[in-house]
Amino acid sequence: MENRRLNSLLYTERSLHPNTPRTAMEIIQSQPTTVPFTERTIADLVSEDFRRGIVFKQFGIDFCCGGGKSVADACAAKGIAPETLLQALVSAHPSAGRSVPSQAGSWSPAFLADYIVNEHHSWVRERIPVLKAFTKRVAAVHGHHYAELAEIRDVFADLADELEAHMEDEEQRVFPLVSRGDAAGTLPGLIEELVAEHESVGGAMARLRALTNDYTPPEGACNTFRAAYAGLEDFEEDLHAHVHLENNVLFKRVLA
Repeated sequence: MENRRLNSLLYTERSLHPNTPRTAMEIIQSQPTTVPFTERTIADLVSEDFRRGIVFKQFGIDFCCGGGKSVADACAAKGIAPETLLQALVSAHPSAGRSVPSQAGSWSPAFLADYIVNEHHSWVRERIPVLKAFTKRVAAVHGHHYAELAEIRDVFADLADELEAHMEDEEQRVFPLVSRGDAAGTLPGLIEELVAEHESVGGAMARLRALTNDYTPPEGACNTFRAAYAGLEDFEEDLHAHVHLENNVLFKRVLA
């Protein structure tokens, strides 16, 4: 029984912390202070990495006021298998630290366009509703103390609307021409419009960085507050890689 418990602990903690020892015996010898995944609280998991708040939000799990619940209790209340939640936490790929693939310059325009859609557009579409909810909630709860939160909410909402229209335009009008290798006709003008829109997006992100003091939450901020700022910083990081691939790799290739 004890060996099974240790192996369960090994699985869960190795998933969230890759440096955890690899065998049950090593766990015994190292006398770990960690507890099984299902016994950990939601608040503890979010405190380790506030980007996990996005995963909990997607499952409808309250990690702020209800953060004191254990994983087991929170999952039971939502009818979720703890293994499903764990897999989502492991699989979630925050954009922070992601670099542009070194081989991107050698990819065909069609392959690169598909990569941008699958890697970046899908990620942005997944994050937008969560960050809208976070910024709206934080502004509603804490806006009387921090006046900038209302502007953060509004700037992000406008940015999200602009990005959704922008990505749809790329996928429906521009990328099909790119994939066909049609660099003549309307494509140069369309790309010029997209580059201008990228400038607008960059300006909005710069405004968010300024309003959030470089995404630094105030001392004593709640988990939702911290998750919102961490998520916005992650969003900016992804956009930097996203726009670089389009402006400096894809568009230059097709217009060369």
